[in-house]
Amino acid sequence: MALAPVAPPTHTPEGGDAMPPLTLSRHRHRVLTECLADRAEPLASGGRFAVYRLDPALPPLPGSGVASDPDDLVVVHDFAPAEIDNNIARDVAEDLLPLLLGGTGRASRRSPQDLFEHMVGAVVRSVDGNERRAWHRFYDNTLAALRRAGQAAASEAPRDRAQPDYIADFAAIYRRVASLIDEVAADSVLDVATCFGFLPLLLASGAWSGARHPGVRPVVACDLNPALMALAESYARDRQVANVRFVTTDILDEHAAGGRGLPISDFDVVTAIHFLEHLEPAATPAALAALWRRTRRRLIVAVPIEAVPDARFGHRQVFDRDRLAALARQAGGRFRCFDDHGAWLVIDRLPSPAAGPRPRLLESQT
Repeated sequence: MALAPVAPPTHTPEGGDAMPPLTLSRHRHRVLTECLADRAEPLASGGRFAVYRLDPALPPLPGSGVASDPDDLVVVHDFAPAEIDNNIARDVAEDLLPLLLGGTGRASRRSPQDLFEHMVGAVVRSVDGNERRAWHRFYDNTLAALRRAGQAAASEAPRDRAQPDYIADFAAIYRRVASLIDEVAADSVLDVATCFGFLPLLLASGAWSGARHPGVRPVVACDLNPALMALAESYARDRQVANVRFVTTDILDEHAAGGRGLPISDFDVVTAIHFLEHLEPAATPAALAALWRRTRRRLIVAVPIEAVPDARFGHRQVFDRDRLAALARQAGGRFRCFDDHGAWLVIDRLPSPAAGPRPRLLESQT
């Protein structure tokens, strides 16, 4: 899924009838933010954010001291363009959400996940007048940071972990995924619930390829969100990342998956990274079965370890190794579970003498 302990952050959901706060960058909107600061004190501030009310004369909500309509709220941040990467999800989750959900009027009617996703997108878009360019900068910065963090992890360089580092954590996760793929010398990969598509973009570019498969490999990535898939496809095309295709489909819908370019049971490796925790518990066995049907050789599942589901990221259930093992027994195959920046399940399909030739994955299939 998302890169963050997340259901991936995206700007597209707009849930409910509450409008989100206006978001300004101190760098791009300097004149506006300085005028705002001259005219009013922030209602609240924390980390890299300050929350203002556009009209100080408006009556506050009883006991809140905050305007009653989020249309009258302004969020100001101080991220520079070079800082716009997926670690802003950490700042939004840890610093901004408590400000907005702690009594800022109708903004609190939005679900924590919806508000989180919107505000991450709002921060990204606020640093550039061109939305496409803003998101591509977000991709460039995040992928560069992932590569740097992955190299640091490989050399066991010390890291300052005074605060959560989503990128460093996911770099370690993605390196482990690449290693598990390399173990079976996979020629084809499907990444399910890919969100922004960082993992398939890294795999398709040959990042962290091992000795068994030193080059790039074709990767197909899918997600339910058409805006995210269009964004990832646009970035891959603009940056000339070959060997990757992004598909909008519901992996749990057999008819939809078969009709939108996904072959059934024809990928050497299927990955589902931070996906299962977003499902209802009752739907999880069927989801794992759907993933397994598309797996030719190895299925790789990773989930966060949490005491309770984190609503900010859309989590609906928690896992540990025992629960993953129970799911694996229903699927069949040879499996192992372990912990490494979360809990992992790896299921290998026993060799079948009837296995047919592998498909050409990057051609549209109808």
